[in-house]
Amino acid sequence: MHPDYVAFPETAADFGALGLSPVGVVREDDGPWHPLAIDGQRNAFAVIAGQAVPLAPEQAGPAIYAALNETCERLWGNSWNSAVGEIFRMNRRTTQRDRVSRNLLPPSVLQAISYVACADEAPEFAEALLAMARLSAKFGNEEGLVRRQWQAVADVYFGDASPELGAVADERPTWRRPRKPASE
Repeated sequence: MHPDYVAFPETAADFGALGLSPVGVVREDDGPWHPLAIDGQRNAFAVIAGQAVPLAPEQAGPAIYAALNETCERLWGNSWNSAVGEIFRMNRRTTQRDRVSRNLLPPSVLQAISYVACADEAPEFAEALLAMARLSAKFGNEEGLVRRQWQAVADVYFGDASPELGAVADERPTWRRPRKPASE
């Protein structure tokens, strides 16, 4: 769960001052939820009353993998390991259960996944990220080219494509025209 999400536990913790990146929530048994954060060495902490409480790696790692697996399957399906690898430019093995349980993933990756998972349109956001990653790989990570391609996708969809693409800008494509009410 991302800290911007409404259900994220309220905390006065200054994650930056603690040297931590919030990546989700954690609780022990049926106790209250606390922010889950990771440091630069990928150690997991519960943040309780503004203090970082280390979590035992042998318990935290498998629990974080289980949450990651559930979240990523919801976003990218059973082949989420490949999707996450493509999006974040990681070896697919890095996302396997044994590796994540032992080493976790970089905090920035876990933060990004939690942000996407909390979006109102999470599945669409996740697919868009994967498409963006594939465009980026195709165009050698040239940001300007990728941005232009993404804009071209929007232009085609919204019917604003230029004549060079074989479409006239003032003609709306049939898939974008408003539907007639059923009563007509």
